[in-house]
Amino acid sequence: MEIRERLGELLMVGFIGEEMNASLAAHIRDLQPAGLIFFSRNISGPEQLAQLTHDIQTLALQELGRPLLLAVDQEGGSVARMGPPFTQIPDAVSLGRSGCESVRHYSRLTAREMFQVGLNLNLAPVLDVNTSGSAGVMERRSFGDDPSLVTQCGIAAISATQDENIMATAKHFPGLGRAHNDPHHDLPVVSAEGEELERTDLPPFRVAIQADVACVMTSHTLYPALDPENPGTFSPTILRNLLRAQLGFDGVLITDDLEMGAVVERYSEADAPIAALQAGADLLLVCNDLEKMHLTAEVVLDGLNRGMLDPQDLALSLTRVAKLRKTYLDPPHLADVATVATHFST
Repeated sequence: MEIRERLGELLMVGFIGEEMNASLAAHIRDLQPAGLIFFSRNISGPEQLAQLTHDIQTLALQELGRPLLLAVDQEGGSVARMGPPFTQIPDAVSLGRSGCESVRHYSRLTAREMFQVGLNLNLAPVLDVNTSGSAGVMERRSFGDDPSLVTQCGIAAISATQDENIMATAKHFPGLGRAHNDPHHDLPVVSAEGEELERTDLPPFRVAIQADVACVMTSHTLYPALDPENPGTFSPTILRNLLRAQLGFDGVLITDDLEMGAVVERYSEADAPIAALQAGADLLLVCNDLEKMHLTAEVVLDGLNRGMLDPQDLALSLTRVAKLRKTYLDPPHLADVATVATHFST
């Protein structure tokens, strides 16, 4: 199959609804994405979610010949898309204070429940070191302000998650812990010098890569000491040179949501996907706007046709995504609704 026919595999997209229907089926057939991201709007309970993922994977296997990455943000605290009766996890700062065994315990429980209901990719843990205290945008989502603690807790979360055959994601590279602005709304600027970033912000990611974390998520943040022009998601210096070449990451690199304010205030809908792929991203995350998801697919195809995207780079990204599927989704796992119903009724 030619690269042009596989460009959908560079997309991770959201969707509307809690059940398989003609609209969702068409969404999957038309975009042929690498995966879907689930939000609270897609989840009402374990049995419903198990049925939905079962139906999605059945369709994907029949229509696309491959399973999908089915992702969720289940960090704990305020960022948890799976509500009760799923296990409710304390926020990261509370877990950091409790210690790595608490992190390991909750990560394992979460991964097991995700596996039961057919999800396979957790967009966690957060490896940002919160050096900004109560003023930091990541105050409750970070394990703490000590790089060693964040590293230890992060590795506990990653190993516990991936031991249960759920992919983990280290985020938000190269570190959002110094940010005072929320990239959901506008572009944060981290003014720390390179040596300071190397000493404090990068160690958790370095060790996560050594521990074979499946995915890394980028940060829509400007780091002038690393690249004075381009935010992390759009910086070849940060993604290709620092993350790939220096730190040796060869897993799947996912952008944060391209609909965030930090992106749309700086890049057009036509420019952002191209810039992210040129910088070295493997998967483009578009969470909410269905029209923008389709536009992103069109923009990527146009970028390839116009020579703005290197086919060899795209082939490498497709290979990384395929390797991830081979590692975690071969054979594909489909949720058993009856088993889920029994588990959550006891």
